[in-house]
Amino acid sequence: MEIVTSWERKALEKVAVNLLREGMTVEAIVRVTELSVEQVQRLQAELQIEQGSGS
Repeated sequence: MEIVTSWERKALEKVAVNLLREGMTVEAIVRVTELSVEQVQRLQAELQIEQGSGS
């Protein structure tokens, strides 16, 4: 099992958010980043909330 440090996870999450902004599907982001579907869906929900608040 691969150990991922907190800064590596944050970097992967930042990449995932950027890919979501570019319109990439959750499934493709999971393949690219190796984050779980649940993690990417959580980031997607946070991004939608952020965009909805005008930030």
